[in-house]
Amino acid sequence: MENSEFMNYIANPLTPDQMNLLYKANDIKFDRCNLYYDFIKSLNKVIVDTYLGSEYISTDKEIKEHYLWCFKNIVSIFKEENIIFDDVDRLKEYFFFFYDELFYKDTDKVLHKLDNLAEFSFDFYRIKSRSDIDIMIELYKLFEKSLYLKTKK
Repeated sequence: MENSEFMNYIANPLTPDQMNLLYKANDIKFDRCNLYYDFIKSLNKVIVDTYLGSEYISTDKEIKEHYLWCFKNIVSIFKEENIIFDDVDRLKEYFFFFYDELFYKDTDKVLHKLDNLAEFSFDFYRIKSRSDIDIMIELYKLFEKSLYLKTKK
């Protein structure tokens, strides 16, 4: 991919018609986007609110334990609302790498920076670039595989 193609891929917004076509082609549903948006924002909040700082959580093991506790907590909260995520290994791994890079290794622990993933990916009506849509589709599929539905076989 040439530089101009790459810049177009990450920067140029798609039209609403192009976005709708990609949503339909990938079976992306508005209600699920809202659900996944809420999941990410809830996870962000729990991670930020329970992080005691690098003086208490500093080793890779402690970071992983904190993250896993937060993730399990959010899955449990959603389960109380009858929204069950059961096959979460790949989703858990995806988010661990996200938080490890953008939260645990960054001294500026700002919630709005973490919330950008939810905003950019799952705000259904936000105009997105092709790059944004590709990230959304990847994450949406991970959530779909994790969400337990009685109709799943």
